[in-house]
Amino acid sequence: MRLSLQAKLSIVIAVIIVLSSGISTYLFTAAHSRSKKDGRVLRGMALTHSLSKSAEEGLMNENLDLLKKASYVIKAPDVTLAQVYSDIWEAVDAYPFDKLKELPATEAIKHFGNDQSPFYIKNDDNYDFYSPVFFRASEEASPITIGYVRIVLSTSDIHKELRGMVIGNITLSLIIALFAVVSIHLLVGRIVIKPVMELHKSVSKYKEGGLPEPVPVSASGEIGELALEFNKMSRSIQERNAKLVESEHKIKSLFERVEHAIFGLDRDGNIIEANGKFTEMFGTVKNICYLLQSEEKGRECLFKSVHDKVVHVEERVTGKHGNELVVFLSIYPEIDGNGNIEGYDGYILDATEKKKLEERLIRSQKMEAVGTLVGGMAHEFNNLLTAILGYSEIMQSMTMEGDPYYKPVNIIHQAARRGADFGRKILTITRKEKIESKPVNVNDIINNSIDLLRRSLPKDIEIALKLGNDIPQIKADPSQIQQVIVNLAINARDAMPDGGKLFIETSAVDSDMDVPGGLSSSEKGFVKLSVADTGTGIELETQSKIFDPFFTTKDVGKGTGLGLYMVHTIVNNHGGYINLYSEPLRGTQFNIYLPVSQVTEQEEQFDNETLKGSGTILVIDDEYDVRELCKDMLGRLGYTILLADGGSAGIKIYRERKDEISVVILDMIMPKMGGREVFQTLKMINPDVKVLICSGFGQNGFAGIEELMKTGAVEFVQKPFTLRKIGLAIKKAF
Repeated sequence: MRLSLQAKLSIVIAVIIVLSSGISTYLFTAAHSRSKKDGRVLRGMALTHSLSKSAEEGLMNENLDLLKKASYVIKAPDVTLAQVYSDIWEAVDAYPFDKLKELPATEAIKHFGNDQSPFYIKNDDNYDFYSPVFFRASEEASPITIGYVRIVLSTSDIHKELRGMVIGNITLSLIIALFAVVSIHLLVGRIVIKPVMELHKSVSKYKEGGLPEPVPVSASGEIGELALEFNKMSRSIQERNAKLVESEHKIKSLFERVEHAIFGLDRDGNIIEANGKFTEMFGTVKNICYLLQSEEKGRECLFKSVHDKVVHVEERVTGKHGNELVVFLSIYPEIDGNGNIEGYDGYILDATEKKKLEERLIRSQKMEAVGTLVGGMAHEFNNLLTAILGYSEIMQSMTMEGDPYYKPVNIIHQAARRGADFGRKILTITRKEKIESKPVNVNDIINNSIDLLRRSLPKDIEIALKLGNDIPQIKADPSQIQQVIVNLAINARDAMPDGGKLFIETSAVDSDMDVPGGLSSSEKGFVKLSVADTGTGIELETQSKIFDPFFTTKDVGKGTGLGLYMVHTIVNNHGGYINLYSEPLRGTQFNIYLPVSQVTEQEEQFDNETLKGSGTILVIDDEYDVRELCKDMLGRLGYTILLADGGSAGIKIYRERKDEISVVILDMIMPKMGGREVFQTLKMINPDVKVLICSGFGQNGFAGIEELMKTGAVEFVQKPFTLRKIGLAIKKAF
């Protein structure tokens, strides 16, 4: 029987197809076997990698339930064992758990001793995979191995699948031959071409900068597994990208919230990036050099940062509104791998307020030092005045009007009283004497000072008063508040050489309104005293030094530099606060805040009893003039006076004649043995001894006096004293 060409061709094609099918079956089976094994290796690597990521968080948090989050791994049908080890190969968790103690392969331990790459061992019926668990402190930090994971994948399903595939292929080879052309076309189109094109499309999108999208899994075998692994990879990349976006958002948020002004520069110092704090402080400045006092300083900072790798400097810069700021500037260069400068990073910390506080502290320390020096001088001055004032008072009592010595004695006495008042003011200013305060009205003090001001100021300076109504009283020393007003007026006079206007204003201020931040609160509020002028004003640099002792801008011989220092000290001693506002050529205004008096006090009154008395008084003082004055003054009052020129001599006299001595007048500042030591010794001799303290310092200004008053001293008299003052003190001591 002759076969047609079509049949022959069909037979030939069929034979070719059968042979091809047989050969292809063999080759495909072999290839599929390799692919399945390779796929199993890829799968094992991927599963161990995924398991290591899940175990990382648990190991870091010391959570031993490490495999809970990796259930999709351990429940895979080909997974026969999953284990997690510590970094010293101690088993931490396992699935199934009864295999927790199964030891890792010796080859794996040896491998990870020298290498931290994933590792697997091929056995007859399984693949044994190992992978390290890494921890990174940050994206840039090197990974640290904190443990290992192990997955064993069975290969029995592969062998079973291959056997079934051979039988099936042989059985289906004839059927496949009949539909070879169509089947091959359809199968290649549906199983290979379409999935590969989907993968290609997603990979191309990722290559162009987008995120890879998962592809439909429309095929089984290697292509299907590849699609599945590709989808896992896509999801992993998307998750990492989401975390990266979140991290960048947090960094950006921190960048904006931090109190430092952070910036980035190009090679020329141009600002290419800055946070909100920088914009708040400096606005839209274009170059870092424009902030500094000069462009040369900016260039110098950049060059210095390159040389030193980093620069930290304190600089004065111009703020957003043209104001001067003191800042700490730090600049770091960005250098590429070839050592070339790519740009700079840095930050600025505003230290303006800190510098102001430092300057205020230094000024306070300087004032304290000057106060200590001047206080000591005033103490000695008071000792000298004691004899002058006392003896002039005695001489007054010995002369009468018409006597040729009457006028000189009165002049000496009045001068001594003024000197005593001056010494008291110095001690008050230096905080060595308690202020003699009483409730007063500021308006009354101003009105009483107007005549003095008009005599002190040129006629071309007009005085304008704006005194508030119902101004509450303050507790103050009237003479010192008057001194404040006069000093400020004289300062204003010197600022208006061609004449002008002097404004004096008072007002009541509530405790929670318009009060400077550094002033302690007062329940009843404050009285605000403002003294302003239309003079030349004060430069900004000068304003920070205006209250320093001995600081003056006047020519030599025209100013001592103590006027405003005294004003500042008096205001502080009254519990108040002073500030100023001034602009060049637009005048100056001083604002003084004094707390309202909390109580109304009455001046202490003495009755007119005679000062004369009897008894023996021991005077212990190293000043000869003071001792003699006490002897002459108190002797005239009827007392018997014993004199001692020092502490040791006084103690000796008191020990010998303590039964007849009624009162001891004791000086505080004496050589060799001071008043405190003498007082304590007298108390040991006689606990009931009556000691009257006498010193050129005030009671509250010298710490030892206040302490002795609390421990038994009966009275205190400040030098220089009058006959009436010391007589009344002795009367009280008796």
